[in-house]
Amino acid sequence: RVILISIDTLRADRLGCNGYEDIETPHIDRLARDGVVFENVVTVTPLTLPAHASIFTGLGPPSHGIIDNFGYSLDDEETTLAEILRGQGFTTGGFVGSFVLDSRWGIAQGFDTYFDRVDSATGSATALPANERRGGEVLEPALEWIREQRAKSFFAFIHFYDPHTPYDPPEPF
Repeated sequence: RVILISIDTLRADRLGCNGYEDIETPHIDRLARDGVVFENVVTVTPLTLPAHASIFTGLGPPSHGIIDNFGYSLDDEETTLAEILRGQGFTTGGFVGSFVLDSRWGIAQGFDTYFDRVDSATGSATALPANERRGGEVLEPALEWIREQRAKSFFAFIHFYDPHTPYDPPEPF
């Protein structure tokens, strides 16, 4: 079982598992304790779609062709991590919190299930706050899907957008 969690704009040095003591992050700390933590990670670009295309393909933006969040799509010719794992017998599911990772940009290649529905009247960069969903709205279907995969090898990609600007945390935060 492989679970890849991506949290847009979250600083690693603000997590308990990395020594930060001013806030509690018990769930992430437990995942870090029980899983694998990559401690030396640098993004190829500070843009969501091109960065995730790089995560999934192992290529930099000039090679996979996505250099901005809008106006670019991942070509079907590129091979993604989800395609590789699906080819190895894994069931694949992706659950995203932002329109920036909508399947129409080609980023869902190789996923059997890809939960990218954002209830919004627009799909433009100018309406980004209206084109995202809170973490609970991403996590709930992801956990339901994971529970359904009990006896299977699976790859789950779960993307959270909550810390991204404009930062609008729910109560009590």
